[in-house]
Amino acid sequence: MHRYPIWNIKHPGSYESIPDVYLSNRNLTLQQIDNSAEHLHSPDLMKDMDRGVTRIEKAIRSGERITVFGDYDVDGVTSTALLLDFLDAVSANAQPLLPDRYRDGYGMKAATVEKAIADGTSLIITADNGISAFDAIEKAQGVGVDVVVIDHHHPQDHLPAAHAVINPNRPDCEYPFKGLAAVGVCFKVVQCLSERFMQGDDRRKYLNSILEYVALGTVADMAPMMGENRILTRRGMQVLENTERHGIRALKAISRTKGKIDSTSIGFFLGPRINSAGRIGQADLALDLLRADNPGDAARYADQLNDLNLERQDLQSKGIEDAEHQVAEQGLADHRLVLVKGDDWHLGVIGLIAGRLKERYNQPVIAISGTKKDLLVASARSAGGYNIVEGIFRASSHLTEYGGHADAAGFSMHPQNLDAFREQIIADAADRLSDADLTPKLDLDLTLRPEDISFKTVEELEAFAPFGQQNEPPKFSAVQCSLDRIDTVGQDAAHLKMQIQTGKTRVEAIWWREGKLIYELNRGDVVDLAFTLETREWNGRTSLQMVLKDMRPSLN
Repeated sequence: MHRYPIWNIKHPGSYESIPDVYLSNRNLTLQQIDNSAEHLHSPDLMKDMDRGVTRIEKAIRSGERITVFGDYDVDGVTSTALLLDFLDAVSANAQPLLPDRYRDGYGMKAATVEKAIADGTSLIITADNGISAFDAIEKAQGVGVDVVVIDHHHPQDHLPAAHAVINPNRPDCEYPFKGLAAVGVCFKVVQCLSERFMQGDDRRKYLNSILEYVALGTVADMAPMMGENRILTRRGMQVLENTERHGIRALKAISRTKGKIDSTSIGFFLGPRINSAGRIGQADLALDLLRADNPGDAARYADQLNDLNLERQDLQSKGIEDAEHQVAEQGLADHRLVLVKGDDWHLGVIGLIAGRLKERYNQPVIAISGTKKDLLVASARSAGGYNIVEGIFRASSHLTEYGGHADAAGFSMHPQNLDAFREQIIADAADRLSDADLTPKLDLDLTLRPEDISFKTVEELEAFAPFGQQNEPPKFSAVQCSLDRIDTVGQDAAHLKMQIQTGKTRVEAIWWREGKLIYELNRGDVVDLAFTLETREWNGRTSLQMVLKDMRPSLN
């Protein structure tokens, strides 16, 4: 049951103020986490913003056919929905076009451009892609179809020859905040565009209304929850709580998401259902949900997404079981990097398989699908500080396509290159990772006194929300905790549910995906716990809950 050999308590010993410890542990100041709107930057600071917005304005006013080409994940779908929402509001002649994960893969291809041209398009706007679509953009511009790229991914060594490239991460862009999700960049474009079509309170109310898209995409894409992302997401969550959009209302209903919206609501309930369309089916279904104009259609789309999410969970579970069997049978964890392959793993879940194995083994993991017989498709997740996309780049002579970030990446290759790639990437990780790098370590803020396991602590820390990447929720330890009740909940008894007694405090605890531990624990066991603290609403009642990260026997 003890997952982390090392518990690193950043503030050991006594404390006076939990919020002060939180800030000190992260080297943050109150100003850095201020959610005031005056800390937002002008969109005009973004390179090519005026050029791109001027071209879009011209297309709107002249009735040109505009195609918004998005992506199949939550960030891509919400980016597309946000842009279309504005284009509809100003009566533009616009249509969406989303790729199919199986047929098209990631990003805009030449075939996409041909389809847009056949539909009479004279302007393509990309959303959450385009920064590496060199051939497709060259083809479009070559036949007189302008492309405005709106993206947030890091560019390669040169930019595509688009009419405008709006991306805060292009090297010549001086925009101060580089961590926007694509939906955040799209919001900045609409913020600028709306000045040319809306005025005063109408414009302010409209921009406020589309922030729920920004919250959904930013949290689901695990963008850093700092700077502008904090401000936009926090307000977007407030809009989500009282949303007037039929689709989001239906999504909240089918996922039983009620009351306060936070990063957990989006990351574990709303986001996965939106994502399931692009993972298992067609991303258009998720876009249809977000754009539904009546409750009946919205409920139907939400039901379909929920069914897809259940199918995704089943495919993911089977894939993880198969992958873990491979690791155990073949001793794959003996290497610094774990590489697994499934001939029938669905492309929509290989990233989830890699992520779950990374959590279990605390090693970089590459999961490869062989469902495309003439092409292997892979997803990678990193650990131990290993820059996975740089490692893949060093082995890219074996690949047909690749891209990603330091912590997550994807690529494809011909099957005959697998053995050579495997040998090179495993050797690369071995050269750059030590045992110490891969020793699981859990960072905790402090050991809470029993009386501080309370609603008051949750309320004090709410000022630092929303939580996410680079602003992780505070994690605590509690010692000498007695297990008063032990049970399992969820499908197939997947999760461990307990009642904890520590001092005079009695509190509920949940440990996601650790239901199997019920056979190792007994009522009355005395343990130390690592956890986050949250409130939970159920049947009109609000309760306090520990969300466990680890457990170990108490020393005495």
